[in-house]
Amino acid sequence: MSESTSISAEIRENNISAKILRKSGEIPAIVYGQENAPKLVKILEKDLVKILENPSIFSQVIELNQNDGAVKVILKEVQVNPSNDRPIHVDFQAVSEKTNITINVPLKFINEEVCIGVKQQGGMISHLKNEIELTCNAQNLPEFIEIDMKDLEIGSNVMQSQIVLPEGVSLSTNILNNQDQPVASVNVTRAALDIDDEPSEGEQDESEESTDEASETKDAADESSSEEESKD
Repeated sequence: MSESTSISAEIRENNISAKILRKSGEIPAIVYGQENAPKLVKILEKDLVKILENPSIFSQVIELNQNDGAVKVILKEVQVNPSNDRPIHVDFQAVSEKTNITINVPLKFINEEVCIGVKQQGGMISHLKNEIELTCNAQNLPEFIEIDMKDLEIGSNVMQSQIVLPEGVSLSTNILNNQDQPVASVNVTRAALDIDDEPSEGEQDESEESTDEASETKDAADESSSEEESKD
């Protein structure tokens, strides 16, 4: 299960504009889910910016501390101002131990430095996906999914269906109902291709000998032609 993160929130009055809130360092937000009516709240911008420093915050259960008690939520969306990238609105989804959710979880690639295809075969790792859509109970939500690259050789892929998932976590229906796709691969580098294209020492000597023989044959033919012309 993902680590615990918390943030404070206060009930937001309908008659206070979002613009006024933002000027005072607060961000308007909404909490929905759990078969309850959506609740308008506000949070401090500095608190939101702090939790957004965690790259896996969207795959964590957050404890939202409100005036009337705490509720567990996941961060569904953060709207930002395109001119300065500052947050302007937040959507939270309330969850419980009974809530099943479908969510994108980050992929964490490990053992890349000892990957067979890289260390022994001179290949290069390509990350084709940085996250995977999973379905699980909120209490089983993983912070990230590890992909072990150690045993991959050149030309090998890690497919979505090959990912080892924690108990209680599965690939989403969307993924299962579509064609399996790779999330990472080990490919031949351009440098390795250039090395393969270079002739070996023996091949180079044979090539040079062939060139010399061809040159000598041509010189002999030219000399013979010159002698015949002189006789004429």
